[in-house]
Amino acid sequence: ARELLETADRREVEVDGRRTTLGEARRGLGLSPVEALASVDAHGRLSGHPPPTDEGTLLQREDDLAFLRRWKTGGARVAVVYGPRGMGKTALARAFARAIPHPVWVDLRPEDTLETFAAAVGEAGGTEAEDPRDPASVAQALVAGLAAGAPLAVLDGYGEVPEGIVDTLRALMRTTPELANLKLLVLAQETTPAYCRFYGEAERRAGSVVERHLRGLDLDGCRRMLGNPAIPDEDLRRIYLLTKGCPLYLQYIREGDEYGLRQNSRFTKAEIRLLLYSGRAGT
Repeated sequence: ARELLETADRREVEVDGRRTTLGEARRGLGLSPVEALASVDAHGRLSGHPPPTDEGTLLQREDDLAFLRRWKTGGARVAVVYGPRGMGKTALARAFARAIPHPVWVDLRPEDTLETFAAAVGEAGGTEAEDPRDPASVAQALVAGLAAGAPLAVLDGYGEVPEGIVDTLRALMRTTPELANLKLLVLAQETTPAYCRFYGEAERRAGSVVERHLRGLDLDGCRRMLGNPAIPDEDLRRIYLLTKGCPLYLQYIREGDEYGLRQNSRFTKAEIRLLLYSGRAGT
């Protein structure tokens, strides 16, 4: 059995355009030998789909998790996950990072400046920037934190940020090729302005950056998220059309949280009452 496993682990496979061995790839993806072999297609590509998960974990995010797992073992240094507020970017990243030892996690706040961002990077990664007003210095501090043992950095809350933070990420993209195995995951608002994008089409074509745009849940996912299997189809469709399948809004509806909907959405008072009423239909 051990010889069969060693033979299988030496098999060459492709993960997002990068050639590697099955053993290296499956360990990076968190797959067992059987699951990894079952995920290799006829062209020798490893899909990275995780093993089946229990009900009650992330809903309908299997493909998104598989994307991040492939990225982790692929050649791209940066992955950017886009989505509107409440679409589940943070929950997805936490589920992905759970299997990675000591990830560096930095939360961006709307009021952040380059200096406060540098302080957050230093606190999360354990390495302070020599000059917190210099984007290149802040980028080096982030790289140093990764090189010290954390293979993944997550930057949550990216959107309309100051120019200095954009320049920091651009400087990070220019760091030496020897650090290509260090990974940065950026969780960005779908509405991130073009002038805050720290990469362009050239980086995407070169494969140094990959993107993922999160979509809302489908009708079945909405029903499961609402926790109301008896909800009539008309009420379910009404909720789906208004919320676009946004998990955060569905959670508020399930919990009857009128305040949460008012504070975190643009629904009118009449729409909120309709959503809460529809969510209780059939019970």
